[in-house]
Amino acid sequence: MSAATHDQAVEVPSWRDAAVKSASQDAQAALAIENLHAWYGESHVLHGVNLTVQPGETVCLLGRNGAGRTTTLRAIMGLTSGRSGSIRVFGHEVSGLPRHRVAPLGVGYCPEERGIFASLTAKENFFLPPRLQTGFSGISVEEIYALFPNLQERANSPGSRLSGGEQQMLAVARILRTGARLLLLDEISEGLA
Repeated sequence: MSAATHDQAVEVPSWRDAAVKSASQDAQAALAIENLHAWYGESHVLHGVNLTVQPGETVCLLGRNGAGRTTTLRAIMGLTSGRSGSIRVFGHEVSGLPRHRVAPLGVGYCPEERGIFASLTAKENFFLPPRLQTGFSGISVEEIYALFPNLQERANSPGSRLSGGEQQMLAVARILRTGARLLLLDEISEGLA
């Protein structure tokens, strides 16, 4: 598994500018991982991962199936059965925290399985994750519709009626609405054309 970084060379929407500016004022790394090990049961699947992500930086984990991309994200969120090493989010050590204490520090996680509520409409799905107290309010429903016009057309459709790509858009939109300053996006382009 390797990490590729890309400086923000493209024009970013105004809602993101505010998040990057706010995060850049914090001298600490958005994410700092040192010697991360993770297990699923007795299977040792991550072996000493080290990674630092600065505020405003985009990092992509690359690797073959089974390389540990998803497990790294799950370990950050406390979703693996065992982990060791240091994980700091905006200076806060999270490796010993229960999973429900990680997101309020400003972490938004979009898993590869999307987690769309099939019986709720697309618009109802937007409002399920609470807004985080990060100093950044997240994006509005209007901004979501500007980014993902298909979701406006399908706002009253149940999640089960959305295509795979529309479900992916919805999963990303929910995270953007929370005000998270660190986005962990797993298989983000899956299903998108």
